[in-house]
Amino acid sequence: MKKKLHKIFLILIGILLVGKISNWFLNYSEEINQILNAGMFTLIGTAYVVGGFGWNKKLVNVIFLICGVYLIVMNFIEDFDLKSIIGIVCLVIPMIIARFSSDETEENEFVGK
Repeated sequence: MKKKLHKIFLILIGILLVGKISNWFLNYSEEINQILNAGMFTLIGTAYVVGGFGWNKKLVNVIFLICGVYLIVMNFIEDFDLKSIIGIVCLVIPMIIARFSSDETEENEFVGK
């Protein structure tokens, strides 16, 4: 079951990647770009939520879960002044934690296999 979900996730990422790259050449409408962006942030948020369960430290789990949930929810709330800034922080913080947490990095590589 885990392998099937992982393959579905990779296929969805591939479809979004093809859509974003083809936008450079085909210049999709604003609505299509919004759908692609919402899908992209939703998949990244889903990856953070799932990845949050793989850590041993509660604080890291909470950070991953909060960032993932915000990235998913931000697609469905109206724009406000700090929405983009919070979104960037929620994208970067889990990557920094994963990069500099050397002792747990090997334990969390199960996501890619």
